[in-house]
Amino acid sequence: MKRLITLSLLIVSLSLFLIACSLGAPTPTPDIQATVNASVMATATAEAELQAMVDEAVNEAVEEAVDEAVEEAVDEAVAEAVANATPAPEYETYTEEELVVAIEETVDEAEGHTEAYSQAATEAASDGEITPEEVEEIETYVYLSEESLNELEAMIATYYALYGEDMDALVAELAAIEEELATLNQNLEAMIAVLEDINATLEAGLELAEETIAQLEEAAQQAQTAAAELGALAQTWAENAQSNLQNAQEDLTALLENVQPDEIAGSYAEAIEQLITYADTVKAALADNIISVSEMQTLAQLGANAQASLNATAAPQADMFANKINTLNQQMARGDIAAAQAGLNDLQQQIPQRPTGPGGRP
Repeated sequence: MKRLITLSLLIVSLSLFLIACSLGAPTPTPDIQATVNASVMATATAEAELQAMVDEAVNEAVEEAVDEAVEEAVDEAVAEAVANATPAPEYETYTEEELVVAIEETVDEAEGHTEAYSQAATEAASDGEITPEEVEEIETYVYLSEESLNELEAMIATYYALYGEDMDALVAELAAIEEELATLNQNLEAMIAVLEDINATLEAGLELAEETIAQLEEAAQQAQTAAAELGALAQTWAENAQSNLQNAQEDLTALLENVQPDEIAGSYAEAIEQLITYADTVKAALADNIISVSEMQTLAQLGANAQASLNATAAPQADMFANKINTLNQQMARGDIAAAQAGLNDLQQQIPQRPTGPGGRP
């Protein structure tokens, strides 16, 4: 009987052991909320990245559109300025090179006068009191600066009128100078207004307000900043203008040296007609005080034809006419309008009347 009980207990223990083994480690319960949270976070991150990409693309498109609009507006403003520009009588006879030098020198003068009144104003305000003598000194420099700026405006208008059409890059740079010039003029007006206020206060025997002195110092500082910027812009423009001038003159010189006659007269009468045609074309080209590249090309060809024809027909004084044509072409190539006009007058006086004798000879 005891053996039976023992055997039963053994069987029961073994069964419990097998059941426990079959169950193994407990299966973890899935964390559904954590999974949901991770999915939401991933979606939010993706949406944020997408929105950032969209924002960047939109910003770039807006910036590009704004830049294009501003550039177009500037181009239109510059084109309008060139179209409406009128050369100042005192500068319209200047060659392009002379005008570039004059603009650069006048900017230097304006910058110097502006720095002078700025420094004088700063020194006058440094002790918190301004005397009538100090006001007079500042006003002197302000007047000189105003005079220089007016001259500069006239020179820029003249450059627009005479050379603006063929110089897009230089005109754009000159427009930037003109903008800085406008800023400097505004500053000058502010300075004049402050000085008038100071004069009125001093004449009334009143004490200057600290605010007035502060306005004078602020105007002086702004003037110095604007003058320095104007000087830097003008220096860059002048360097580029001189470089363009040199390149253009080298091109025109090469054109004059390499041009070959393409029409040689068969008679003395025809040779004189070519000479007259050349002189008439020069006169027409000089009428607006500007010699364009296309005009210079035409004149070089007409001059070469007239020279060859005079030599081919053994015309009297052929060498003299050839030299006058060469000199006149060189004067026009370097933009020396006044000298070219004088050279044309001399040539026209030397040209014989149209021949009417037998064989067309005089």
